[in-house]
Parts: sequence; structure tokens; C-alpha cells
Amino acid sequence: MKTHWRISLAILFLTSGINVMAAPNEKPVSASNAVVTLDVFSGRPNPTWSLSEPATAELLRRIQALDAAKSDAPEFQNLGYRAVRVEFQEPNKGEVTVTASRGIVTLDRAGQRLSLADAGRTFELWLANTGASHVTPDVLRYVTGEIASKPQ
Repeated sequence: MKTHWRISLAILFLTSGINVMAAPNEKPVSASNAVVTLDVFSGRPNPTWSLSEPATAELLRRIQALDAAKSDAPEFQNLGYRAVRVEFQEPNKGEVTVTASRGIVTLDRAGQRLSLADAGRTFELWLANTGASHVTPDVLRYVTGEIASKPQ
């Protein structure tokens, strides 16, 4: 089962210029327009930024390294930091949303959802830190502190 998910992820998440084995009749996917949102504020816009091509390639590499989770992340209704999310368009297939929160990385694409385990919340922390030059140091310190203080 683990191999099946990794093959599916390789097919699903390919960046421009990176050649990864895909199933016959499956075309590579572009994720060069990846936009990250830090879900941290209530009542004002959340910080957003675009990932560079190398950061997008690293994002996809990190996703492919994750194992399937046994459950979905529970809904989070409190104020403060909730999640870090990245969205991009796949040509001819629509939007893909990747959400990292409380030890679970959720992939949503074309009405399908896949939950992956983020042991130690390392993926979530890495993704939040891609915004270091786009959010204030105080906000980044708060978010990374929240992630580090509650490992899953």
C-alpha cells in the first residue's frame, strides 16, 4: 500500500523541469505557481507568498517522503495559528491544496483527499519557514513556536 501511494504521489505532483516516472498515459504536472498561506489571523488577511521553483521541487520531494496517516487531522476552531496551506493549479486537472496541521498533511485534488503523517511536524515547520522573508519575525517566531511546542 505504501508503494502505491508513493507512485500515485509521483504521478500527481511533478514540477516543471523535473522528470519523475509516471504511469503510461499520465502527463507530468506543473506546480510552479504554488502559493502558501499561513492560517494564523482572525479578522485580517493571512500572510501569503509564492514558492520559488527550487522550493516547489523541495515541497514535492518532502510530500513524496511522507507515509499514509491512520486518520485525518481534526478540525481546529480556536484563535491563533491553525495551519499552513499551499495551493497550485494542475494544467487540465484543477486546483491542488496541501494543508499541514497538527501532524497531518492533507492533499485535496479533484474531490479526493489523502492524509499523510507528518512525524514531528517537520514538513509543517519547513513549509512555515519558507515564509521567513514574507512575514514579520514576531509572527514567524509565534507560528514556529506553536508547531515546535506541540509535536504530534
